[in-house]
Amino acid sequence: MTGGDANDRSPRRLLVCVNPVGGANKPCCGGDRGSESLAATLEREIAARGIRCGLARIHCLNKCLKGPAMRLAPGGDFLLGMTAADLPALLDRLEAECGTETGGDAGGLPPGLYPGA
Repeated sequence: MTGGDANDRSPRRLLVCVNPVGGANKPCCGGDRGSESLAATLEREIAARGIRCGLARIHCLNKCLKGPAMRLAPGGDFLLGMTAADLPALLDRLEAECGTETGGDAGGLPPGLYPGA
């Protein structure tokens, strides 16, 4: 991963749907599916590991029936049906792809800058 490459589509921000309101026939990621708790855990662990990836709570990824839904942005994969058991592997992936403050490449950004945060 190199800084300044306009074609670099590496994840820089993790979008987490926390929408608590769905329709009668449309479950949502928030509420009883627990995406808010997943987002809080991810924020804590991203900071603890020094991963150079922002996290944004958003209100819809239009994947309501398959949530909790997350997406690596820009242009990354949708992560659907996420549970607490999936988070260690996701954190390892973010660390590998985004780098950390103490090592690893993060697009040539100086320590302390979190793209998209």
